[in-house]
Amino acid sequence: MTRPEPTDYYWLWHLAAMKVIEVDYGPAAMTAPGPAPLSPRKGAPARITRTRWDEIAALPNGKTASASVALIDTGTSRRHPNLAGQIDLARSIDLTSHRYGARHAAPTGGPSNLRETPKAFFAGLDLRGLDLTGTGPDRLTSAEHSLLQAMVAEYRASTGVERYIAESEEAVASHGTACAGLMVGHPALVDGPGPAALGGKVVNPSPNVLPYFGVDPQSKLVSIRTSFEDDPLQFILAFLYANALDVQAIVLPRGLPDPVRSSLPPLDAATPAGTWDSRLRDDLIARLAVPGDAPDPGAAQAGHQPQRLWDILEKVVIAVSKRIPVFCAAGNDGESQVIYPANLARSNNGIVAVGAVTAEGYRSGYSNYGKGLTLVMPSDDYEILNRHQSRLDKADPMIAMHDYRVGSQTEVPYCPLDLVTTDLPGVFGYDPGSAPWAAVSDPARNPGIGGGYYTAFGGTSGASCLAGGLALLAQRARLAAGKPVLSGVELKDAMIAACKTDTPVLPGRRTLTGDAMNRTGEQAAPLERFFGAGLPDAAKLIAAMRE
Repeated sequence: MTRPEPTDYYWLWHLAAMKVIEVDYGPAAMTAPGPAPLSPRKGAPARITRTRWDEIAALPNGKTASASVALIDTGTSRRHPNLAGQIDLARSIDLTSHRYGARHAAPTGGPSNLRETPKAFFAGLDLRGLDLTGTGPDRLTSAEHSLLQAMVAEYRASTGVERYIAESEEAVASHGTACAGLMVGHPALVDGPGPAALGGKVVNPSPNVLPYFGVDPQSKLVSIRTSFEDDPLQFILAFLYANALDVQAIVLPRGLPDPVRSSLPPLDAATPAGTWDSRLRDDLIARLAVPGDAPDPGAAQAGHQPQRLWDILEKVVIAVSKRIPVFCAAGNDGESQVIYPANLARSNNGIVAVGAVTAEGYRSGYSNYGKGLTLVMPSDDYEILNRHQSRLDKADPMIAMHDYRVGSQTEVPYCPLDLVTTDLPGVFGYDPGSAPWAAVSDPARNPGIGGGYYTAFGGTSGASCLAGGLALLAQRARLAAGKPVLSGVELKDAMIAACKTDTPVLPGRRTLTGDAMNRTGEQAAPLERFFGAGLPDAAKLIAAMRE
């Protein structure tokens, strides 16, 4: 049987699964023997009995220690009540709307001072601590190194802008806002009088605001806003900027738009190439591969090297990861291979490829898996009906309108639990609500959930952010114990050592279980194929950080 869905603090179930908090869910409703889908519970509300936050606070420097994470994504809302004060505005940067960086700031001279003012953001940019030269495959060639040095010199001498007119991230940063909440979300505080532990403030009593917690609410987030354009310069700059800030973790909750590396190559599965069934396809591919007599007008011209900057970016990401752990989403394609740059994860670098697992103990239906996957974190689920498995939300009232017949497939329980996190307030968020432009500081004008404060979230984006938040917690535990933070490789190794595959994924009772997704009998493969090293145990990790 499984543990039931909690009726209180339901938005923190993923923290319980990670052992960041320990929760008493009360007596479980009895079900048939053996694993069964999550079911509603009747009885006393869930109760938090212990937290890793309190354990860190009890360490010698526990009340002052703080770490920071760089989020390379679409930006974050600084107006959200659970993120106010959590975003490091003085170091956050927008790399999308200005070549040399932009930052929003409140006007200092009244309404008349609403112009843009020049601001140098990269005067301290350098290649500190990065091993980029040598003979290995991850080292820059002399030409690449010269090009990178010239780029750094240009940005060191550059001038961006500080803007006072509009906060553009309040219109586009829904994904980044959701990611930020999972890592550093904090209970919304308002003026007290309140306890000294809360700085004299009290938790916002509005019923529309959740007492929300990220994995490490005592740390800060640096937002590095990037676009989805295939411009490698902005991503090279993003990683170098994060490296120069000496943050304790970097999170990239999406892939990089490299025109070559971002394409997943086709994998031979049930029908290997060269068999009778695939002869026509193989013949067509062979004929298309023969160049014609006429030159291709769209082909690269002699001397043009469009991949050079992308080559540099790959090596920069690897080099940065050795200093600072880089957490990458494994991808949401359900493929048996992870996306770029998560697929760069190796034992000798600090890149962590993060997949997703549900509270039912199965790989999330969309989560990529296979070679290169480092570990998994809790997330939501996705319905699947293919020749290998049936994973359907039978609680969906619309399911009766479809002929979902389960045949020879293995039936896998669908998990209804999502990641609840902070949402971009207003019409541009995932859940826009009804009062898009009301002041978030005034509960009477903004109905909170109705105004779009929170949303259901998931994907390997959410999973990678939970992993980044756990890295923050671990690094802060080191600082609280008077120890230096770990390098990217060291922290990655510590997180892998803290992973487990044989304990239930709370609030369920099933341990990690493989499923057949892309080939018959795949569920019998080693658990590493689906979950990497497994699901990290925060209690075990934090204990190791104190030693």
